[in-house]
Amino acid sequence: MNKIENLAYLFAAMMNSDGKVNIKELNSWYQIVAKRWPGVSEEQAGDAIKNSLYSLKSQNQVERINNLEKVLAYLKCNLKSSDLDNIAKDLSKMIQADGLISIGEINLAGLLKWKLGVDINFN
Repeated sequence: MNKIENLAYLFAAMMNSDGKVNIKELNSWYQIVAKRWPGVSEEQAGDAIKNSLYSLKSQNQVERINNLEKVLAYLKCNLKSSDLDNIAKDLSKMIQADGLISIGEINLAGLLKWKLGVDINFN
């Protein structure tokens, strides 16, 4: 997977962590991509998030965890610390978009803290 596909998988995992994907979360994804990666078209961003969500839905729990581990390892090796901090801010914004915080989102935030050293803000 390339960078945007890895990022889409991470964001899709966070969106899907409560068992449903909210339109506000999807809109946040498009806004974040437009702001952070202007070279990525809306169509590319849409394809990446749709493919990631489809992939997540079709995987069992072990496959999702294994793929998420690969994505986090890729991001840690290929992004600067400042980029990772920005991703944490973006994920925080997306989590807050639907007004609800799920246990799954909290668990995934803990994994991001452990694997990437970034903090997700739930306020």
